[in-house]
Amino acid sequence: MPEPQRTNYYTLLELLPTATDAELKKAWHEQIQVWHPDRFGHAPTLHRKAEVRTQLLNQAYQTLNDPTTRARYDATIQPSASPRPPTRPAPTASPSSGTYASTPPRAHEAARSSQSPRGPRSLIMLLSPQGQPKLMVPAIHLYVDPREFQPYDFHGFVRIAGTMREPLPVSGYAIAEIPELLCIKRMGVEELYTVFSNPSHNRTPFLQELEQVLAFPARVLVIEGMLQHRKAGGRLNQYHKIGLMDFLDALTARYGIHIIYADTRDEAEERIANLAALHYAYYFAEQQGFGRCLKEEEL
Repeated sequence: MPEPQRTNYYTLLELLPTATDAELKKAWHEQIQVWHPDRFGHAPTLHRKAEVRTQLLNQAYQTLNDPTTRARYDATIQPSASPRPPTRPAPTASPSSGTYASTPPRAHEAARSSQSPRGPRSLIMLLSPQGQPKLMVPAIHLYVDPREFQPYDFHGFVRIAGTMREPLPVSGYAIAEIPELLCIKRMGVEELYTVFSNPSHNRTPFLQELEQVLAFPARVLVIEGMLQHRKAGGRLNQYHKIGLMDFLDALTARYGIHIIYADTRDEAEERIANLAALHYAYYFAEQQGFGRCLKEEEL
């Protein structure tokens, strides 16, 4: 009879096995605040789940906080102290796409390689009805359309296994494991202003491109950069703000596209990585028989 899979305390606390005592205490405190049973008094099922989760968190903290028990625990989970996605073949190239090439590195990637992981520090975990960790969602690959002149850098994101160049219906990003699930289009603020302020020449091609995203169940437009009306005043600026917001709201209404604002490139990379990973997690959960949810009675 196979031994039941035990909870990985590092995964539970969203920590690396090399975490310091200070990082351990901080992670435990943050998780306890999120899962404290008193927050779920209105929902008995969630309250029971929170109680179980809190017990696990306390058990994890007590084990890892003591050097002796931590060393003994680390020995029992080797070589799985650092969760990795299951080995899987890379997505097969279609006849029209040719050989995949990795996304060309940018100048600052080398500097990032030595930094701590970006975004969430663990893979997404599917939970049983009792709130117990049951199955880990594998890390994903992202397709990057060749028209992306300076593609985003996803190094350091635990939930992103890599990127590959692949022609897409629009210039942007998709999940390589299930390309038809999600389309993410990136747009800089300067490009947005050009499309908005010069409708006779620039808007039609942009709208024609958005027509292509209607085939995707999930559609996201990421606008990178600081919108001027967020930091300026004056009546003229208010007119510009109202007109721009009307334009963006019309895009949402017409194309059902979710618009996300990111003030910096790093923030845009984080949002795209997280959106893609979560969309795949729900798809993966559905394929594993969980239904389209990561845990019981999820909102």
